[in-house]
Amino acid sequence: MELSQLRVIQALVADPNLTRTAERLHLTQSALSKRVHALEEELGLPLFERRGPRGLRPLPQAYEFARLAERIGNAWESGIKRLQRTPTEPDHFVLVGPELFMREVVLPWWTKAQTQFPLLDLEVQVPPLERVSLETIQSDADAGILEQKEELADYVCKHIYTEQWGIVRHPGLKHGNLSRYLWGTHSTQQNPVDTWLVQRQKMAAPSYRFYWQDLTAIAVWVSQTPGSASVLPHHAVRWLEKAGKITFEPLGPDAASRLYLAYPKNSPHTVLLKKLTQMNLENR
Repeated sequence: MELSQLRVIQALVADPNLTRTAERLHLTQSALSKRVHALEEELGLPLFERRGPRGLRPLPQAYEFARLAERIGNAWESGIKRLQRTPTEPDHFVLVGPELFMREVVLPWWTKAQTQFPLLDLEVQVPPLERVSLETIQSDADAGILEQKEELADYVCKHIYTEQWGIVRHPGLKHGNLSRYLWGTHSTQQNPVDTWLVQRQKMAAPSYRFYWQDLTAIAVWVSQTPGSASVLPHHAVRWLEKAGKITFEPLGPDAASRLYLAYPKNSPHTVLLKKLTQMNLENR
């Protein structure tokens, strides 16, 4: 599998018209079709429905593949940039971490903090894997956000943020029997409702009506769906809570998770790293 194949699928998901996409990619329509068929054979699954004169229709796996391809492409381009700059170059900083945390916490923080670093470009990356590993940071970034503390020679791993989890309810839903709520959650594998309510507070496992990988999308669903609820970190729903569109009920000190900042001991970005480790206080 090559990067050019990834870009082909991205282009066809954005515009399933073979003729237009082939022209934009400077390929013949026949060559474009052959690349798609070759990739589908390599994957062992179809990515598009062939509809004759009406062209292609992306299947759900095509959208997932396109999202993965975008992340791989971004990581590749960032890695090339890192190779092309000197190790002590201080004007570009790559930070990798969980998507929601980067979007809802880091970027708002950077909006306020960037005036202190007028010559620095912050590049934020979200890895294609569910969790950020120290190996990801070593290969792609100057620093990264870990969901558990790791120890490794030549690296520092410091607490950066504490996520407070709570029950998020539609504003019209009064506190009562939790089993009657229309529960939505992150996924079957990583399920905050099960983690904080079922496992730790011994609540009977509820019936789930909704799964979505994007926690912000779950929060919006709760705000728009009477009778619905989920368990989410506070920073994911703060904006909806301020607008009165959801109710957030903290689950208590045991329902908190710590995030850590990992970076090389010899990093030239000492001032920025110090500011990042103070971010939890600044966001309160």
